Amino acid sequence: MGRKAVSIDTKKGIILLRDTRMFQHEISKKLNVSRHCVRQTIRKFNRLYTTSTKPGAGRHSKVTRRQKRASKLQQLRDDTLSLNDLVRYVQTSLNLNISRQTVSRVLHEFGLVSYVSPRKPKITHQQRCYRLFWSWDLVFYYVQ
Repeated sequence: MGRKAVSIDTKKGIILLRDTRMFQHEISKKLNVSRHCVRQTIRKFNRLYTTSTKPGAGRHSKVTRRQKRASKLQQLRDDTLSLNDLVRYVQTSLNLNISRQTVSRVLHEFGLVSYVSPRKPKITHQQRCYRLFWSWDLVFYYVQ
């Protein structure tokens, strides 16, 4: 389990107390945060001049925005493409090895879905009767 995030108000307090020439260990005691947090906040403020949390943390996506748009365009060109066809297109033309789940997620980001073929309808009662008569005719034909 990760540590609890420190609020931006606390980080601003760390910077203000640092500007009053207070030592890092005194700041950590006064605000009840770790020394490491104080040191990290000051270092980040010196580098970025802000205490806010910057975006960009986490794992980078394997698929770029351009590649996402290309796969979206392919789906819009031919909406009868299945998910496997789209994966094949991405592998050949974009030279990217990604799974069906990733392609599905990319399409979902644009509000699209891949083609799913409709299920075959079940046979009706009349079709079942015709099939039974046909099979009985075959049985009696071979018996004679």
